[in-house]
Amino acid sequence: MKRVLVASLAVLLTLALSSSIGPSNAEVKKGKELPYTFFFTHYELLGNPNNPEGVRYHSNGKPSAKAPNGSKVILSGKGGWNPKNDIAKGGGHYTIKGSSGAVKAQGSWRVTGFRSFEQFSGWWGMGPDFKEKGWQGPPGSASFSGFLTLEVSLENQGEGTLVAWCLMPQVLKKHPHLANPDGHVGDGISLTGSKFDFTNFKENEMSLEGVMFYSTDPATPGYVLTPEGTTVRKPAGDDD
Repeated sequence: MKRVLVASLAVLLTLALSSSIGPSNAEVKKGKELPYTFFFTHYELLGNPNNPEGVRYHSNGKPSAKAPNGSKVILSGKGGWNPKNDIAKGGGHYTIKGSSGAVKAQGSWRVTGFRSFEQFSGWWGMGPDFKEKGWQGPPGSASFSGFLTLEVSLENQGEGTLVAWCLMPQVLKKHPHLANPDGHVGDGISLTGSKFDFTNFKENEMSLEGVMFYSTDPATPGYVLTPEGTTVRKPAGDDD
């Protein structure tokens, strides 16, 4: 009987110590959460495409970029990052096509590291009644434009640097250097590395394939969704 009591006390003591010393499951989960997220997005303009009354965001976007030899990389997927500890995760599917349009390679890609994020102020600028549907971020999250740089790995292709950007119409007006001399007119991606030279983004920037960014960080400026389905500027930082 004494042996049973001693064994029971040892188990109870171990459980007590583990609950008091180690983090709880909730704390572990919270530590793994990434406050910033991105989605490769297809924009569906609502109403007259020349004068839309709104937009719907679809998370099945396929932004692309071309190489000097005419080949093209097409990406789909999503992910997130935390700039405070330089952690980033995510991935999706890639397709590489030759100049003739034939598929040369395809497979999965994944994020392997965070490099940087540069945020820009401005949004659609389509008036207060412009509707935004299919909000991809968590409730209460803010969305914004900017440039995200990540280290990535493509299955059977190797490592590279992915730059993905969201540039809403108002952003280009507020930051004219993005249009001239940088040559941007909208969203896009580029992928570079020892085996990658996909830096021509012009075709994609004229399409409805792009990138959306969101953040749950209370200190991050941006635009938040209202109950009416429109967005308003979040009063934070210098996003005016």
